[in-house]
Amino acid sequence: MRLASRPAGGRPASAHSVPLRPLAALVAAIAPAVLALGASQAQAQAQTSELKEVVVTATRQEADPDLIPATITSIDRKTLDRRMPHDEAALMENEADVVISRDLRRYGSAAVNIRGIEGIRVLQQVDGVRLPDYYYGGGPSNITASMPDGPEMDFLKRAEILRGPASSLYGSDALGGVVGYLTLDPQDLLQGRSTAMRYKGTWRQADHSFQNTVYAAGGNDLVEGLLAYSQRNGKELDNKGNVGGTGYNREQPNPQDTKSDSVLAKIILKPATGHRIGLTYENREQDNHVDSLRLSSGVPKVTQTYGDENTKRERYGIDWEWKPTDRWFDRLALKFYHQEADSKTYTMQRRSNTSASCSASSGAGNNCLVDMNFMFNQKTDGLNLQLDSYFQTGAISHSLAYGADWRQTRTEELRDYTVHNLTTGTTGKTLAGDTYPLKDFAPGESTNLGLFVQDELSFMDGKFLLTPGVRYDEVKLRPDGMSKVAGSGGSAVTLSSASQNHSAVSPKIGALWQASPAVALYGQLVRGFRAPNYEEVNGLFYNAAQNYVTLPNGNLKAEKSTGLELGTRLKALGGDIKVAVYDNRYDDFIEQVRVCNDTAAPFTCPGGTRSAYQKLNLSKVRIQGAEVRGSWLFAGGYAFQGSIATARGDDEQNNRPLNSIEPLRAVLSFLWDKGQWGGETRLRLAATKERINDADTDYYKPAGYGVMDVSTWWQVDKRFRLTAAVNNVFDKQYTLWSDVRHAGLLSTDPGPSFFTQPGRNVSLSLQADF
Repeated sequence: MRLASRPAGGRPASAHSVPLRPLAALVAAIAPAVLALGASQAQAQAQTSELKEVVVTATRQEADPDLIPATITSIDRKTLDRRMPHDEAALMENEADVVISRDLRRYGSAAVNIRGIEGIRVLQQVDGVRLPDYYYGGGPSNITASMPDGPEMDFLKRAEILRGPASSLYGSDALGGVVGYLTLDPQDLLQGRSTAMRYKGTWRQADHSFQNTVYAAGGNDLVEGLLAYSQRNGKELDNKGNVGGTGYNREQPNPQDTKSDSVLAKIILKPATGHRIGLTYENREQDNHVDSLRLSSGVPKVTQTYGDENTKRERYGIDWEWKPTDRWFDRLALKFYHQEADSKTYTMQRRSNTSASCSASSGAGNNCLVDMNFMFNQKTDGLNLQLDSYFQTGAISHSLAYGADWRQTRTEELRDYTVHNLTTGTTGKTLAGDTYPLKDFAPGESTNLGLFVQDELSFMDGKFLLTPGVRYDEVKLRPDGMSKVAGSGGSAVTLSSASQNHSAVSPKIGALWQASPAVALYGQLVRGFRAPNYEEVNGLFYNAAQNYVTLPNGNLKAEKSTGLELGTRLKALGGDIKVAVYDNRYDDFIEQVRVCNDTAAPFTCPGGTRSAYQKLNLSKVRIQGAEVRGSWLFAGGYAFQGSIATARGDDEQNNRPLNSIEPLRAVLSFLWDKGQWGGETRLRLAATKERINDADTDYYKPAGYGVMDVSTWWQVDKRFRLTAAVNNVFDKQYTLWSDVRHAGLLSTDPGPSFFTQPGRNVSLSLQADF
């Protein structure tokens, strides 16, 4: 028997939930704040229903987040407007278990970290399209990096964060979670009107930026359109450092000039009842010029560095949605997209009193200029098909999602250096034993095909939900033919690129029990996997001067994970309280390891090289944690929100702590909405980072902190809205563990204040609607 239609929001309405007794200790951490906030439960329920949100990332369908057996949160447009984040890292500041590291030396926002898993192990996507890979070459010169180029934040409808393995729906790369960005649609501006225009201007003191964004939308019953353009000009991100100048001791930020231009265009056609065709174009281009006045002690002959970065991501897409009334399915969604991401980096280094070969670390008597160009490019074509069926078998209601994803990505990387010896007057293409141009890994294509099905079974009039799901994936890696000779003489060996095939079945089972109108308990057990990528399998690098080699590994296995999460949701004390505990285990973690050296080697280094490095499946990693979230709504438009998260991570292979784990963090917010005006006071807290694996690196250990932010808005009339925010109200000096770890800052390194966050800073915004 078919159901005539599905309830709004994708699932039946339901109440919220409560914590389990074993988590009482964690609940106690926020209990004083809860008890201090009195409000009637009935009133809170009424207000909550008015503000009900839906999410799509967790199930690939519109769904009530309270009925999902996993932890997912969303950052909506109102929150973005109120807080005016200056980058992706600031966007995630209110998520106690999510952080995005920054490269404060040059590149800005880098890798997203969810519950201790980060980088290429977390899937990021915009409107369902996977963002390009995060690539970081490392090294003291910090000249080879490509950051995932996310969407312009003024174009976002909301951002959704799904925690834990999600391969049962998304396949490879969703090992640690998913960040889903959803962009604006025409109706987000039109809201029932035939035309709408908007201007938004924002000034942010933290990075001295000024941004102008204009929107235009129009439509009728047959066609709707949206066009948005944003330009932003700024400087470097401030910090609390005092020491200027050039050298290892510099604390003030490196001077930068930044610019970004972004375009979003959408056309939505409704040619017939139940049909919707969407055309999307998105383009974001960013330019950055930096004078790297803080120099690295690891390359003492480098006395001056400056450079430019240009990143561009362009996306085309067409999607078709059909909701028939007389077919065996209730919804069909078909999407095709093409995306190209291009990152180009130019660096000029002056090397003083160095060797005739222009070494960065030794020699004397020569002065050199070294021009360094780096390129990273990814082109992706993809096709997604999903069908939804809502039906009933006896007393059981079903919400079935099934379909296929196909994606083909071509990846290329190149370094090209030119060396000018100013003393001898010579110019060449050889540096430190390498001859340029060169590639650090074999370029090539990766093809991903996934088939998935997930059913939500509703029993007992919606009081019990069971969600089984499974996905099958095939991943093929086809590198271009590439080889390098390592070593010299008769012992030299030839290293060649290798193809790989991977397949995996990723099952999932989730359950939610609505024990009472106020209490729900849930749990999920899910399997995840991530196939190795082009760089990990086909790293091919040989440095003749220092006689070391990076080896390919055609036998590299896919990483795997098993995630268990248990939670409870309670509607009580005038609000919602959500508690989750999780235990995620990861096998065959891929790490780069020195497999041999000239003093002690498990096996002989190939080609007589001094040392060799290779990506291997080594670690067994386990991450356990607990989180509490709460929100309370009161009469008069007042609200309180809070979250606290703690985790422990271990490299069980080597019996060491996992450094990607953040210290205990909490965020508390008090909001008020008086109709014509409102505001928010927010307190961000973090404990001192103490549990660190410093067997190989004696990291700088940042202290804990507490930072207050205040924002307010005023709806002058129906057209004009003013927003102001003061961040770090008390001008606190603090440092983030994620930034320190990304830079590899040592406890003995000079000028640690270089890595501090901005002091007290103001943001202002004007929005005008016509």
